[in-house]
Amino acid sequence: MKKLLIILSVFSFFIIKAQTPQITNGDFENWTLKHLFSLQDYQDAADEGKTENTVRSTDAKTGQYSVKLVTTQDNGNSDLNVGFFINFDPDHDFKGGTPYNEHVDSICGYYKAQVMPQDTALLLVNFKKIGNIIGGDIYKFPADKNTTDWKRFCYKTNMPAGITPDSLMIGAASSNAIDEIGMTAGSWIQFDSLFFKTNNQLATPPPNSNFENWDEKQVYYPDNFHSSLEWDITTSPLSVERSNDASHGNYAIKLNTVVNQQQDTIVGLITNGIVSDWPFPGGIATNGTPNEVSWDYKVNYAGFATFNPSINLILKKQGQQIANYGNSYSQTFTTYQHEDIMINSTQTPDTLQFVASSGDYPGNSLKVDHIILYYPAGNINHLNIQQAVAYPIPAKNKLNFKITATKTQTLLLEIINLTGQILDKKIYSVNQGNNRIVIWIDHLPAGPYLYRFTTSEGSLTRQFIKQ
Repeated sequence: MKKLLIILSVFSFFIIKAQTPQITNGDFENWTLKHLFSLQDYQDAADEGKTENTVRSTDAKTGQYSVKLVTTQDNGNSDLNVGFFINFDPDHDFKGGTPYNEHVDSICGYYKAQVMPQDTALLLVNFKKIGNIIGGDIYKFPADKNTTDWKRFCYKTNMPAGITPDSLMIGAASSNAIDEIGMTAGSWIQFDSLFFKTNNQLATPPPNSNFENWDEKQVYYPDNFHSSLEWDITTSPLSVERSNDASHGNYAIKLNTVVNQQQDTIVGLITNGIVSDWPFPGGIATNGTPNEVSWDYKVNYAGFATFNPSINLILKKQGQQIANYGNSYSQTFTTYQHEDIMINSTQTPDTLQFVASSGDYPGNSLKVDHIILYYPAGNINHLNIQQAVAYPIPAKNKLNFKITATKTQTLLLEIINLTGQILDKKIYSVNQGNNRIVIWIDHLPAGPYLYRFTTSEGSLTRQFIKQ
C-alpha cells in the first residue's frame, strides 16, 4: 500500500505540472481524405476546399442536382465563408466570362432561400460587348423573399433592342458579398434550371444551367493543420500534398508554390493556427516553454521573389508574438536535413504556433517531417543528465527518448503502471552529450503510465499517455 501511495503521489504531481504539448501530428502520419464536388464551367467555393459553402444538392427542381450556396462562420475567427459560383474573375477587373451572342430579354429560373435578416443573397448576370456591359444586373434575394419550396423568378436584363452581346458573366452568392453589408452566417440560397428568354422564346441557356455537371476531386488534408488548401485546390500539383518520401514513418508533408488558372501565385503553407491575414491567429495552448525544437526537411529551391521557403516556431503571449525560432532556406537539399534550434525565451508563452511555407517563387517546394518540441525535465543535475525528453506524447506504438548526459553512464529505463507494477525495463549505456533511445509500448492498453530513469545518482519519474 505504501508503494502504491508513493506512485500515486508522483502521478498527481505530473497531472498538475506545466503543459508541455507537442505539435499534434508533427510526423504527418494522419490525413483526412475529402471528396470534393466542384461545379463545372464555374469557379466556386468548393475550388477553395469549402464544400460546405458550395454544395451539390440532390434536392432538385429538375434532374438529379441543384446548387446550394451557404454562408458559414470560419473556423476559429470572425471571418465568414460565403457560398458562391462565378464564371469571371472579380479580382482582375471582372475579366473572363463565357462567349455569348444572343439578345436576351430576361433571366429566369427556380430558387429556394433562407436568408438571414439584414443579409441579401445575390444573382449577377451581365452581358458584355467589346468589354462594355450592355445588359443584366445584380438581382437581390433579401429575407422577405425566403421560401422553402421551389419558386420561379424572372428578371429583366434591360438589354437595348437590336444589340447582341459577345460574352456573358454570371455568378451567385449566398450573402451580400459585393457591398459586404449585413452578411450573416446561416444564410443560404439554392438555384436550379436557369434559362434565358427573348421575345417570349427560349434563348441559349447559361453554361451548366441545370447544375447537373460536377467535377469530383479527392484531396488529402493534414490533420490538426490549416493550410493553403483553404485558398485553392484547382492546381496541379496542389500547394499541399501527402508525400511517401518521409524521414520517419510513412508520410511527410510537401509544400509547393504553384500558379492557378487565374495566374495567382499560391504559396504552399501549413500552420497549427488559423490561415487568415498575417500574423495568423491561434496555435496550441501551453504554460510551459520548450527549450529546443527540431524538424527534418528537404528543399527544391527554384528562386526568390519576396520570401524564401521557411519553417518557424512562434511563441506568443496574449495574442502577441514574444519570440520566433526558425530558419529560411535558399538552396536545394535532395536528402533530408535535420534542423535543431535551441530556445531561450525570457517570457513564458501561452501559445505555440508552427508555420511552414514554400516561399512565393513558383517552383519552390519544401518537405517537412518529424517536428519535435523538447522540454526540460526539471532539476536532475544529481543524475548527471541535463535533459530527458519523451516523444510523442500521447504515444501509440513507441516512446522515443532524447537523453542529454553530462558523462558516460549506465541508465535503467522502466515503464510502470499506476499500481507501481514494472511492465518493462531496459538497461542502456549513454554517452556524454546527446543520446536517442526507443522503447516499444504497442502491447500496452491505452491509458496513463509512468516512465522512470535510474542511474547510480538517483531516479527521475515522468508521466505519459498511451493512445
